Amino acid sequence: MAPTPFEHGLALAWSDGALSRDGAIMLETLQKQLGLSDKERAVQEQSWLSNMSKNDRRSFGDGDQILREWLEGLNDRENLASSARSMGRAALDVGLSKSAWTNAYQFANGLGLGEELASGVWLEKEADKLEGWPAALDPLAIILGLVISVPKTTPIQQAELVEGDAFVLINHADAKSNSLSWMPELIPVMNEKCAWGWKGDSKASTSPPEKDLVYCNSVVLAWIRRLIAMRHQRGESGLEELPEGFQVMPSSAELERDGNNLKISMIVDLGENGLVRPWASVNVDQEITINPAPEGLGANWVKIHDGLANVIVTALETLPKQLLLAAGLQVNCTNISVHEGWITHDLSE
Repeated sequence: MAPTPFEHGLALAWSDGALSRDGAIMLETLQKQLGLSDKERAVQEQSWLSNMSKNDRRSFGDGDQILREWLEGLNDRENLASSARSMGRAALDVGLSKSAWTNAYQFANGLGLGEELASGVWLEKEADKLEGWPAALDPLAIILGLVISVPKTTPIQQAELVEGDAFVLINHADAKSNSLSWMPELIPVMNEKCAWGWKGDSKASTSPPEKDLVYCNSVVLAWIRRLIAMRHQRGESGLEELPEGFQVMPSSAELERDGNNLKISMIVDLGENGLVRPWASVNVDQEITINPAPEGLGANWVKIHDGLANVIVTALETLPKQLLLAAGLQVNCTNISVHEGWITHDLSE
């Protein structure tokens, strides 16, 4: 049986193994947002807490932050309603079992979105084709099976140089800025070098270093999300050796730099145990080295840690090759380094 929205909030609040003062306050806010009486809350809380071992360390993430982000996302009612209708339509397209419908409706109804979900399923209201959904509805997407079943596609764009900041630069006489079918939001931009930048008005926060191949952390993050999404589309788990029943959410991935270390964090759905945001890091200094997991973690947590670290390694090994191929180059990358918000390589023939 899928959790109710309040049980989902409980799982987030307790995901670090203890309930903080901020977490308790946010649960009060969630109760009011969901319109639960004290009696209804008590029944759900008692049932959920009775099944939780308070002595087990449940994560090495930040439960309060995840709960806060989820609560903020629930405030966008208009977008949530529209997305719920689209999710209902998409679920019907990919196949919806009776049990999945029951669980999904229970969860959506707890958020006040039951009618919107139903209208999408039964085509009672016009619903846009599903291209994505707010992060607040990630639990509903998992219940409906949409995380795996609905790939996000974007039409291929014609190569056309536009003005904008460069987030990828290749300093090579033969390099050409072609359209990237595998990352269509990254488009060729005007620059004295071969360069790509993000669509829209995205501005680079720091100047790129002078190296042969340079790309911003935001490009690495987008590539990581795509790698995980492609694994989902193939019916594989989002991370290598991810324990059975766990699900990662690529849209939640975040990448930070600390000296020569790159740290990734991502929300992982533990099923009945809720959501957590574990992390892992690698050291980048001429080569890529995985930093060991924190001591004292259980076997499943170590698997998640190593899976996160491996996805950074895979991204840093494959992304430069993709960029060089797109630029029409047959050269090698060496001496990978981190410079503020940028990754750099030397090129050799």
